[in-house]
Amino acid sequence: MMKIVSVSGFIISLLIVTIAGVLLLFTNVWYLVLLSGLVASIVVRKGYLVSALSGFVGGIAGILIIFLTLPLNNLGSLMSEVGAIAGISSVILMALMFLINGGLCLSGALIGTFITRVVKRSQ
Repeated sequence: MMKIVSVSGFIISLLIVTIAGVLLLFTNVWYLVLLSGLVASIVVRKGYLVSALSGFVGGIAGILIIFLTLPLNNLGSLMSEVGAIAGISSVILMALMFLINGGLCLSGALIGTFITRVVKRSQ
């Protein structure tokens, strides 16, 4: 019974991180995705493992959804152009985008879990 509750908590937290992350990425302030992990970990409260996994995977899923909204015929040339400006290849640029967004959501989730643990102990 405990594993089912943990899996359902993971799925709910993953959905919150993904949906909130996509909405926050559309604001064009990319570091606000930290709030999606924070909100999900405060709402779900399933511990560090569930928060960390759902935060990182939700951050990656959010970037995938953003990529699906872009026209695919221009994505390769856009990444090549931006990568050329930055001095890196387009593959490394895309990998960095996934890792940075996943890391920000993961950080928010861990901060939120820490806050809920501290508040729980102080009561």
